[in-house]
Amino acid sequence: MSGRGSAADLAVREVYMAESVRWHLERAAPGTRIVLAAHNSHIHKTELELGGGLTALPMGRHLQRMLGQDYRAVALVHTSDHVPEMYPNQSAAVGFTLAEARLQPAEPGSVEAALTDAGLADRITLTNLRHAPRDAQGAPLLNNIRSQSSVLSTPVSEAFDAVLAVPTVTRDRTVHF
Repeated sequence: MSGRGSAADLAVREVYMAESVRWHLERAAPGTRIVLAAHNSHIHKTELELGGGLTALPMGRHLQRMLGQDYRAVALVHTSDHVPEMYPNQSAAVGFTLAEARLQPAEPGSVEAALTDAGLADRITLTNLRHAPRDAQGAPLLNNIRSQSSVLSTPVSEAFDAVLAVPTVTRDRTVHF
């Protein structure tokens, strides 16, 4: 190891976000609760597998270590066949542009497939994952979740406490990038 970070290593951002939450909690009145809205990849409580043997510790993992059972992560998913996706674009002001991406049908073992199979794809649902079913060896049955137009392989019930699902997502046309 060289002691230097790798290109595009976002780990420091995850630590910074978790420490920012801690800072606010330390200065708040006793018993204060915070609702933090962030992408599933940030609130995720377990290591993220990035491929090629690389892993990342998201903000949610740091918050779980700091707060223990007081940290709850609620994933947001949808069951639609399209999603606004970010595409790298160095000439764009924010480094990416947004465009609609078509999605393949939800993969078996995914949250989205489970909702579809249960006939709930057209409804808003909130699913408690803390007692989610497991296989005979004790492994979670839900093992992937969509992340924009890609699929994140993860033990969903270990990464999140609940899932809020909506039938569709749309791009906010007032955001100009």
